[in-house]
Amino acid sequence: MVSRVCGAMVEGIEARPIIVEVRRSRGLPGTDIVGLARGAAKESVIRVRAVLSALGLSLGAERLIVNLLPADLPKEASALDLPLAMALLCAGGYFSPEALAQRRFFAEISLSGQLQPVRGAVLAADLASREGDKALYVAAASASEAAMVPGVQTFGIGHIDELLAHLKGELSISASVATMTSEPLASPCLSEVYGQRHVKRSLEIAAAGEHNLLLIGPPGSGKSMLAKRLPGILPPLSIHEKIAISRIHSLIKPPGSCLNSIERPFRAPHHSASEVAICGGGGTPKPGEISLAHHGVLFMDEMPEFNRRALESLREPLEEGSIHVARARMSLEFPARFLFVGAMNPCPCGWYQGELLGSAGDGRKGSCLCSYEQILRYRARLSGPLLERIDMHVFVDALPYREYFKADGGEKSEAVQQRVLAARTVQEERQGSGQTNTCLSSMSLQRIWHGDLKLRKWFELVMEKERLSARVIEKVLRLARTIADLDGSCAVQLKHAKEALAFRLLDRSVFRT
Repeated sequence: MVSRVCGAMVEGIEARPIIVEVRRSRGLPGTDIVGLARGAAKESVIRVRAVLSALGLSLGAERLIVNLLPADLPKEASALDLPLAMALLCAGGYFSPEALAQRRFFAEISLSGQLQPVRGAVLAADLASREGDKALYVAAASASEAAMVPGVQTFGIGHIDELLAHLKGELSISASVATMTSEPLASPCLSEVYGQRHVKRSLEIAAAGEHNLLLIGPPGSGKSMLAKRLPGILPPLSIHEKIAISRIHSLIKPPGSCLNSIERPFRAPHHSASEVAICGGGGTPKPGEISLAHHGVLFMDEMPEFNRRALESLREPLEEGSIHVARARMSLEFPARFLFVGAMNPCPCGWYQGELLGSAGDGRKGSCLCSYEQILRYRARLSGPLLERIDMHVFVDALPYREYFKADGGEKSEAVQQRVLAARTVQEERQGSGQTNTCLSSMSLQRIWHGDLKLRKWFELVMEKERLSARVIEKVLRLARTIADLDGSCAVQLKHAKEALAFRLLDRSVFRT
């Protein structure tokens, strides 16, 4: 008789189903494991047999053959300890195959018999739900986060003795329940930023339509401070978004850490981060910063100081909302739908007062020390194709001291968030659940200007004068659609299009270097 028990192994941000088969055979007592078991998976037999022997559970004097399916998939996970133990006990006659049917096991076992948490419990629960399993058994420390996934009962087990007693009907264990926190954590308020009304307006538009943003300004003008307040005006996370975020972060956070208090991610990698750190990868590919910012904000301060390859690797994720990482051993796709905010100085020293800045203000502290060639080289670190994929380019001027001492920060984040929510509701009614204006098709964009002759003529003049590409025109149309939604207008008007173009600072011919 062959005993079969279901387990799981994490690969990328997906859990792969693993079947552990055990069959008794003639020969000297011992255990052979086949099915490309490596590392911790190969050592599982030694750990599990030692634990079962210490518990007084005899496996007999026959030879045992352990097979891990699928046989062509390398297996290195310690999470196979528990399914292996249950398969050996089933082969030893302690359980019938029917008693373990439609049950999945995912945990590591210590030599004392304690179940240890492993990374990816949320992914294992998602797999169990998709496969139609009745129950998932994990370490007690992982039960809370795994219970987030609906459709399967999750049981947290402290010791293997408890699991054996529960399966025999001698001990009743209640299924774990996810305890989602209803109150969001306190986040910085937009009213703490004095002045900068046009920049706050750009943040509101970015949040309403999921538009990417580049902030350009001298040191101390408040670029980082503004970016950190963007998550506070985004809509609250839905349950599906929370699960999607927890699937990624369960691979990074310590095993068994509680993920039920989930907020929108705000990732701010250092400018020395490599391409792999930003996009993900490695020998066994793992998610990078852009995936950890999924459904949140990715903030890149001092953007021209980042590695050129790391910057250029953002181009596809900004368009597609995901990234494909191909390596010799495997090829994986990671989700990467994030709101991008970049920040940079107008020149290496930060105090350039040329045509990019416009009128001089009271807030400037010094004059530029950079040569024209230095300024050109500095701006050239951001390629044209990358800048085209960023919806808004906004200048953040240094705050005049008179504005600072007024101590008037304007609206609170809650008030701005309500307008963002209203605009998102309009977009979902028009385009479908979870869809924003960044997802508008080319046909939908063409209908905007074809329905208004005055608007179409204005766009034709702008395209001829500024030499804008088709991608930039589509960005302007999407921005105009979002501005109209915030304005409560069913149709995009000329004033909305003009305001949208005003946020494309680096596309204007007068600002091209």
